[in-house]
Amino acid sequence: MARVTPFTPPRAFTGTYRLQLHAGFTLDDARSTVPYLAELGVSHVYLAPILTAVPGSVHGYDVLDHTAIDPELGGRAALERLAGACHQHDLGLVVDLVPNHMALVAPQWRNAPVWDVLRLGRESAYAHWFDVDWDHLNGRFGLPILGDTLDAELAQGSLALDTGRPDEGPAAGLPVLRYYDHVLPLRADAPPTTDLAELLDAQHWLLAAHTQAADVLNYRRFFEVDQLVAIRVELPEVFDATHALLLELHHAGVIDGFRVDHPDGL
Repeated sequence: MARVTPFTPPRAFTGTYRLQLHAGFTLDDARSTVPYLAELGVSHVYLAPILTAVPGSVHGYDVLDHTAIDPELGGRAALERLAGACHQHDLGLVVDLVPNHMALVAPQWRNAPVWDVLRLGRESAYAHWFDVDWDHLNGRFGLPILGDTLDAELAQGSLALDTGRPDEGPAAGLPVLRYYDHVLPLRADAPPTTDLAELLDAQHWLLAAHTQAADVLNYRRFFEVDQLVAIRVELPEVFDATHALLLELHHAGVIDGFRVDHPDGL
């Protein structure tokens, strides 16, 4: 006879206490507050987003990697320690879920799906993750990140060719373009040329001045924040890829519930 797992009813939801996590207040710091929160009488500890965000983020809504708990917060091990403490005190654990956007910040290699799109363009396996009007710029991804026009920046010598360093994730060992903190991938099949302007014109992305954003931006953003690129979470494949870790943790009994941040379409 098959073994039947006894049904465990969910904890009664009476109220949450929200904890804002960042490098200065980690998951282990949160764990130290659990006895106090239990005495307050809340039923659930409610965490700000816990997936890997922009280094130094004080809010966590600028997600870079959906596949890992933010190392600045202590990683998965620290989350499991916190969940264990909460459950020992009969508290549930609710996590803020960011379903509809990712961070697009310098250096661009920090966001692996975005990096792949910038490197391969419409042929990237991640191209369908993002709402990009490819026809607007003849198949290029608009990046209005320059302080001045492209011609002016070229004249000033602020754009430089380089090779990605070993510590630069997916950029390591690849030809890149550097512009201050920005790092952009160069396509492997670009025509050989010593003319930098000609080389840039052959890329899957288009550089422009920030003052030209109205004409150059061709990707859907979160509201009007250029550094938050919207993702097409309505596609099952994108949903599965961006929610897999958190759902796994829920099924494992680590996370008891979610608060969904700005679900698109509602």
